[in-house]
Amino acid sequence: MRKFARLKAKKAFTLVELVVVIAIIGVLAAILIPTLVGAVRSANVASANTTASDVRTAVNNWLTKQSAKHIDAKLSGSDGSVYVKIVGDNGVYEDPVFVGDFWLGDVDENELSADLKKYIEDTLGYRRMYSIGYMVDGRVGALYYFDGGTAPQGAPTLADFDRTDFWPGENGYTADGDVIGTAPIIING
Repeated sequence: MRKFARLKAKKAFTLVELVVVIAIIGVLAAILIPTLVGAVRSANVASANTTASDVRTAVNNWLTKQSAKHIDAKLSGSDGSVYVKIVGDNGVYEDPVFVGDFWLGDVDENELSADLKKYIEDTLGYRRMYSIGYMVDGRVGALYYFDGGTAPQGAPTLADFDRTDFWPGENGYTADGDVIGTAPIIING
């Protein structure tokens, strides 16, 4: 009974018990934090790749919609490529800018830009983005940078979609640490 009474009277942890618990928490944190940081980085890249895929699909669908109107998309230029830059902030998109020679029948480029802007707004909804849809020889590629209106340094170009060694560091991150999503996905082979 006396032993039980002494244990019941003890209300505090000893210093040794506290040090042991803190050491265990420290070891667990040292193991878990790098894993969680890696998971967050991977999730950011996966999300950006999904959005780039959405941009690619939207541009493809818009081109298909134009073809359904019996207007053929024409691409020209020294390398046969063109791209459309899409910049948006929470669903307010700038008029998409076509770079390179691009025309659809006799339709004015400003009318095309306004039509694509509306299609992107209706399709992609409220997203903050700097995005480029590359179009060459009937193929569409896209990149997406989630942090807004200016092009990130070290982003892939159209030629990089045919490479397997683009990323100078971790897949999906520029040298400056910007997250870039691509579709089709570019990985460092």
